[in-house]
Amino acid sequence: MAFQDHMLLWNHAALKVLDVRYAVIRPGDRLHGYQLPANVFLYSACGRAQLALDELEYAADKCFVCHAGKGTFLDIVHVTETFEYYMVYYSATMTLPCRRELLRLYKDDNPFQLQYGFAPQYPIPLFLRIEQMMREWQRGGQLDKFHVKALFYQFVYELMKQLQSQGGTATKPNVVAQAIRYIDEHYAEPVTLHSLASLFQCNVRQLQRLFKARLQLGPIDYLMQVRMQNAKAMLRQTDAPLQHIAESVGYSDGYYFSRMFKKYVGVSPLLYREQAQPQEHRRLNPSRLSRFPIGSGRLRMYSRIDDENHYQYKDGGVPPMYKNIIMKPTVGLMLCLLLLSACSAAPANQAGSGSGGTNQVASQPASGTDSKQALKPNSSVTIKHMKGELTLERRPEKIAVLDTQFVDQLIALNEQPAGSVITTADKTPFPEYLNGKLKDDMKLLGTKDEPNLEAVIAMDPDFIICTQFQEKMYDSLAKIAPTVMMDRNEDWRDSLVTIGKILGKEKEAQKVLSDYNEKTAKLKAELTAKMGGQTVALIRPRDNNIRIHTTAHRTAAILYKDLGLTPPKQLVNDKETSSMISLESLTELNADHYFYLTDDQFQKLSEQIQSTAVWKNLNAVKQNHVYPVNATLWIGYYGPIAMNLVVDQIAEALLTGK
Repeated sequence: MAFQDHMLLWNHAALKVLDVRYAVIRPGDRLHGYQLPANVFLYSACGRAQLALDELEYAADKCFVCHAGKGTFLDIVHVTETFEYYMVYYSATMTLPCRRELLRLYKDDNPFQLQYGFAPQYPIPLFLRIEQMMREWQRGGQLDKFHVKALFYQFVYELMKQLQSQGGTATKPNVVAQAIRYIDEHYAEPVTLHSLASLFQCNVRQLQRLFKARLQLGPIDYLMQVRMQNAKAMLRQTDAPLQHIAESVGYSDGYYFSRMFKKYVGVSPLLYREQAQPQEHRRLNPSRLSRFPIGSGRLRMYSRIDDENHYQYKDGGVPPMYKNIIMKPTVGLMLCLLLLSACSAAPANQAGSGSGGTNQVASQPASGTDSKQALKPNSSVTIKHMKGELTLERRPEKIAVLDTQFVDQLIALNEQPAGSVITTADKTPFPEYLNGKLKDDMKLLGTKDEPNLEAVIAMDPDFIICTQFQEKMYDSLAKIAPTVMMDRNEDWRDSLVTIGKILGKEKEAQKVLSDYNEKTAKLKAELTAKMGGQTVALIRPRDNNIRIHTTAHRTAAILYKDLGLTPPKQLVNDKETSSMISLESLTELNADHYFYLTDDQFQKLSEQIQSTAVWKNLNAVKQNHVYPVNATLWIGYYGPIAMNLVVDQIAEALLTGK
């Protein structure tokens, strides 16, 4: 990043000091793997040590200063002289309104995440300010903290001036390196894709892309490999019970761990342990001496050298005999399925999973199952979906839902999902309107963007509903249970008809649709009489801009198609469902009424936008014609229950002004 661009963003940002600390590390001690909870300036007052910011290393002595962003791993090692240092933790946010080029610059080159370190030519001004910040912070009064903020600005100014004059350079943090290190050291703890993305201040898709570009696999796949590598090492080198090993690599359930181990390695943990022993050792010394401390040191699977092949990790001396029988997870699972189908008394004909294929599910129920599960003779149904056709001869009883909107559709037909992914936009996994309608024992299966394949396997579904969001894992899903890929953007009415067909509830589905049509027809007449052509827009704050939803958008269609409301001319579009505009462009949109989508994830941005002069001067705002609505309900749960609630909210807002 050019220095002037760097300073442009510093000038525009709102800065807040979060903490000021002083610490001492003595020779022989060290700070290892400390993950910064906020952006930090570190200033060494005296001593000598080796500093590492992720993959950047510095020889630091008296009067050394460095900067790193939130999520960076800090190591202070090789302390040869007592090392005294100060740390100033701060946050930086971009204030609105803000020019679009500034937002783009901030997104591409965030200066508050950059890593750099140097020995300032004039250290005294920096030391005096940071030492005074420490004193004022310890006093703790509000005026003292205000003084700290003023001193912080002076400190940053002095540092930037010297950094520029000395020609210092800054480095972007390596998010993948940070995440790899975090997983290596925390694999035994609960780790999700969303928790990783939040920790390293990036979105889920960006983190997945970065991982796959560097390692050719996603972060959760990497986590699984780390867990399995550590489990394999413990199985080879200890006689610890399986439950202890399972807990040491992040699994509370030993049985579930065994299933996952077999899925990824190809054999059960006990068979792996037996085969990993040398033949003579197995015969003469069945009870080995444990030399692996459970839960202690972490095994590093990947080399940190960027141009190495990251799949060439150490296997810890597994004999060639064993290496020859390790199978890829999908191959192992496929063989299991083939064996099961060969032993089944009922015929089953599986076609390829590609487009145009047909899958048939065996019609003969297993011994002891409820015969009501089977459909009537000659009443099998064929479901057309995005991957071809699927023929069902038994009614699904244990359904896994990998897109939350279909939870709504099942509940509308008085059915319960056995497992479902959750939404991440709000603080709760499911919206309030579903409270009390879902069973307590329903399994959670990750998120729409990153379903937990382990959890899907563990719940043992007999039917899976997914969308194009899970297209890359469709083949794996289809090997677990019969799977249909629904079009997520298909009209909810068409999807409901399909779900009704799957469940043998076509009449119930038609009743839901008839009730909705009757309700909206009546409301449409009332709105036409009252609104008189006033325009209505559906908008959402996103990424420091405003997303506007066009007439082609599936939820906006309720406003314009089902209820006959008038869109601003800029929103008439039959191809693009949405577009981004700046806050200032809302004055050109100039709708008479706004339905304002918001959720917990973008609550702060929403509050910032509503505090701006541009927002306050909108005609709709002045006339109290802005109606905040929940984005998860309006967008995420695109089913009959949610859409009926949306219609109710539209009626309440436009007919009563609430």
